[in-house]
Amino acid sequence: MIKGIISKHLELEDKNIKILPKFNLIFNKREIIVKEDRCINCGKCIEVCPVNAISYDKSGLFIKIDREKCIFCGKCKKVCPTDAIVIIKLRCEINETAKIVEINKYEFIEYIKERCASCLVCLRNCPYNAIEEYGPKIRIDINKCELCGRCEELCPLNAIILR
Repeated sequence: MIKGIISKHLELEDKNIKILPKFNLIFNKREIIVKEDRCINCGKCIEVCPVNAISYDKSGLFIKIDREKCIFCGKCKKVCPTDAIVIIKLRCEINETAKIVEINKYEFIEYIKERCASCLVCLRNCPYNAIEEYGPKIRIDINKCELCGRCEELCPLNAIILR
């Protein structure tokens, strides 16, 4: 069962996944979809995107969203008059119970300094400048953090987790 969930959501083959006893993995997976049949090409989403992740496609008829730039803040979804933008946030907890839950809003951010390698990928990619160097590690300013999840997504050692 756990292999099936991992293979489905990470697009891997079952035979390439090995599960160890007492295995516990928590991660968030985000996706953003544009329903082209609903998009009226108004451009409101392009105007509000804080990281310029949205542009028109080659035809100029629909928008496209660069998933690598997108921080999943939801501003585009809020201004879309036709609900053409869908944001999916899944919290995956893979252990003995193996549950996947859709999240509407993250409540807090957890930083596990023991896992941090001080690579500063999170700092360089935070669109809200909420992360700063703090000695050999980092510090997250919760007053600036918008819980967008970009840092979590890019952290190579899972030192940052949104809940």
